[in-house]
Amino acid sequence: METNNLKEEFFFKGNEIGCLLIHGFSSTPAEMRELGEKLKTEGYSVLGVKLAGHGTSLEEFETSKYTHWINSVKTAYDKLIASCSKIYIIGHSMGGVLALNIAENYPVDKLVLLAPALVNKNKLTVFLPILKHFIKYTEWPPEERPEEERKYLLGYNKIPLASACELSKLQRATRTNLNKLDKPILIIHSTKDNAIAEKGIDIIEREVSSKEVKRILLNKCAHNITIECEKETVFKEVIKFLK
Repeated sequence: METNNLKEEFFFKGNEIGCLLIHGFSSTPAEMRELGEKLKTEGYSVLGVKLAGHGTSLEEFETSKYTHWINSVKTAYDKLIASCSKIYIIGHSMGGVLALNIAENYPVDKLVLLAPALVNKNKLTVFLPILKHFIKYTEWPPEERPEEERKYLLGYNKIPLASACELSKLQRATRTNLNKLDKPILIIHSTKDNAIAEKGIDIIEREVSSKEVKRILLNKCAHNITIECEKETVFKEVIKFLK
């Protein structure tokens, strides 16, 4: 499949259980594509949403707000609920925060949070509201990756600090209502994650009302757990939890 197509929203029609897949901050649906294909083979209906401002242009990303990202997920949710009797939401990184947010406000049967970015590891994020007036962009540090991983990493290299501020707003808005969540939750993250703070996962476990919260630790990969070396473990655990 061509790179440009991988950036787009995808949908696989299956049974009456719908899986809504949400990619991360500055990324594209490509990072959720392989997981989506695995879920398709299990018979699920699968929709990989493309968030507003993502996979288009840096300028469009910079002008998108966290409420636009929530609306993107809500639109995708509405598409699935029109033909599905159950909805499972699976989000990676910021997508995990959006999964929590949508489940706080709409009926959801199960939640899967893959390296959920409720709290960032970079402590400078608290200064973003000030820094954004002096620094317009920052960049992801360069990384050497296998071709098979690069194929699915199609997001922006630069990050507008204004967009990072919107992520912070989403994190705060979502944390406020975690107690509304009472459905089964699976959390998978890596001990070597260089982006998210484990504190955020502790907060989720402590503040949700769910009676079933399962946590799985990976020990080899970094943040992009749906495309890195332990992705098959991630796929297997997600499928087992949904069943």
